[in-house]
Amino acid sequence: MENSTIGKWRGLLFVALSILMISGCSTRSISNAGNGQNQFYGGELRDQDVLGAMPEQGITDADIKTALNNSRYSFRLPKDSSILLIQSGAMTPDPAMQQALKQFYSVAVFSGIPPNSYRYGDSQHKDSNVDYPKLLRLTAANGGQDKILVYWGQLESGSENEATKVVSWVPFIGGVLPDETQHMRIVLRVALIDVLSGRWTTLTPETFESSTVSGRYNRDSKDTKQITALKDLAYEAAAKEIFERFSR
Repeated sequence: MENSTIGKWRGLLFVALSILMISGCSTRSISNAGNGQNQFYGGELRDQDVLGAMPEQGITDADIKTALNNSRYSFRLPKDSSILLIQSGAMTPDPAMQQALKQFYSVAVFSGIPPNSYRYGDSQHKDSNVDYPKLLRLTAANGGQDKILVYWGQLESGSENEATKVVSWVPFIGGVLPDETQHMRIVLRVALIDVLSGRWTTLTPETFESSTVSGRYNRDSKDTKQITALKDLAYEAAAKEIFERFSR
């Protein structure tokens, strides 16, 4: 009985220490990464906002058969194709993503603010009658782009309290004593849409992780640098993966 009680207390102590060591876990959109300070951020595009136009009449078995037959053709995005680039939740896609894709394609950009979340002061305008996927395809067609590339991204992070570790001596620079390690990873999801047919495909590129130590007075700047570095890595890798998978 005594051993059982000791074991129980050890388990509780382990859980308590784990909570102390990893704190501040959070998830942020790549379009609203700066501690929620993006005044234009109004949420994320939903899959149904971009991936499939609503039929004018009810869905029939013939519609499903046609869609299935069309999907069996290989999705291709040859080098120098014209694409309309959209970052979910952002007025314009990140410049780093634009540059990464411009190595292989001709890139035009379009807003990724959700169609049901346009902000006018404190009010919101909603129009549920617009077939937004078809509107995006028409927009791309008017600009001469035959493919649409939409991407979503999340930054997942957790903070490790350095005070719970064995002491290691570090330089005391500029009055800032490093006291926290932030572990972060970036997860992207990409959708490619054919403007003419509406066919689409999705992929999840490689995930990247990093860790950085910060102190009280430089935490925000360290956070920004960590996010920028992760985006650069992820965008470059995503552009290369898209080209390698769909250019042939």
